[in-house]
Amino acid sequence: SFPVICIPIDDRREGGMYTFLANLTAYLRRHGIGYTRDLNDEYDILFVNSFAVPFEAVFAAKRTRPTLKVVQRLDGSARDYGRYGDGDDRQAQVNLLADLTVFQSHYARYGVRDKYRVIPQDGPVIYNPVDLDLFRPADSPPENPRPRVANAAFSMNPKKGARSLDLLAESHPDIDFVLCGRYDSIGEHSNVRQMGFLNQADLADVFRTCDVFLTLTENDSCPNVVLEALASGLPLLYRQSGGVPELVGQCGVPTELETFQSALGDVLGRQRELSKAARQRAIDCFSPDLIFERYLAAMESAVRQPIPSYAAVFTLALRGYPPLVLPGRRTPRLATTALLSAGKRIVKAVLSKVYRT
Repeated sequence: SFPVICIPIDDRREGGMYTFLANLTAYLRRHGIGYTRDLNDEYDILFVNSFAVPFEAVFAAKRTRPTLKVVQRLDGSARDYGRYGDGDDRQAQVNLLADLTVFQSHYARYGVRDKYRVIPQDGPVIYNPVDLDLFRPADSPPENPRPRVANAAFSMNPKKGARSLDLLAESHPDIDFVLCGRYDSIGEHSNVRQMGFLNQADLADVFRTCDVFLTLTENDSCPNVVLEALASGLPLLYRQSGGVPELVGQCGVPTELETFQSALGDVLGRQRELSKAARQRAIDCFSPDLIFERYLAAMESAVRQPIPSYAAVFTLALRGYPPLVLPGRRTPRLATTALLSAGKRIVKAVLSKVYRT
């Protein structure tokens, strides 16, 4: 039987990480694979997401369980996505303890290893899955009197493109924009349908009433709504940014504000062809069975690594990676103090030798 997995992250109704974890736990239940959310239970694999589980908790689990393997799924660089707190530092700290690092897309890998030096460890790229039974095309194409363009976002991050959506709605009154999620910055327009927060079933129903899915997000590693739109048979209009182009493939057309009208006309002119291709791409590339089989195979083949030494962490810091917590230290402040103290001792020793000679 497959080892027991600990996923110590509580369910929530919104956000890409929570959608992924809901799909993961559904898969585990369907295949009779044991999992727990309690860090104090017995388990063989600890599954963490970016910085959602604190370094201290992961460190305590790995230190006290000599055979435990830690798997870290990475969303991408927090800084790249417009989050300017300590998110990258925190996920870098957790990555010190990871025995397997999984990237959601090739762009996610590029963002944390090349664009920003956050994650020193390499690992496989495994895309997110999509529920193909829930998100499916309408039985017959919708007959809308004018184009009906969908967008979905559950974050107020400016990089989701709300400002651009507002400008498009204002400048294209002959097109209906159906917005699912949080759009506090969108003005009042007669052609905007604000659907508010929707559960997955209701979101799938709304997608089946639309002609096209539009996403103007920037530096997004693997947005679930793009996969859900593909599974629903919606052609994509998308900004050439982040991981979206590698998800969409040939099932849509890149666009910006200036090219939106012509790009929409192109997609609508090939709607039946693109719709069929979108659904098939979701089946071929993002089905839960395919994605989670890859996850389980990667978990099984992962080899537990020792907790890195002070010297190893210091070497990473010299290479430009940001982890500030050293093994055995509880806070960044203590870790920094330890480094400064060590530096002073080294300088003092060198100076004493110089003066003796």
